[in-house]
Amino acid sequence: MKNNAEKWGKHLLQVQKMCVSLVAGVICTWAFFQNAGAAKIIISPFLICSFAMFLENVFWLCHCEKLARVFKYLFRISFFVYFFGFLGYTLYYSITHKSYDLLLVIAIFSVFGAYFFKKAFFPKKEP
Repeated sequence: MKNNAEKWGKHLLQVQKMCVSLVAGVICTWAFFQNAGAAKIIISPFLICSFAMFLENVFWLCHCEKLARVFKYLFRISFFVYFFGFLGYTLYYSITHKSYDLLLVIAIFSVFGAYFFKKAFFPKKEP
């Protein structure tokens, strides 16, 4: 009985994640088509992440683990491209505007980003 309740709890959590990511995806899609130019570039990673999270949870519910992992990695790739792209732009801005105090912040976030990137794509193998 307990095992069945745990299974339903996991399914409900996945359905909740699907609802949140679907709402975020609809809002991002609306914002994507309402804006032009650079705003679309800023919105697109959020759009990709929300739909990747939605489809990941759909495939987990359908017991298609391989497809779910594909969308999990799509989410991670999109997130890190946006994260390091933003850091790259901030580095460019810092150098061109001679605002060198930002370099410390960029360095700190780069270290944390590299750590989480390593943890997301190269997890430790269990012995």
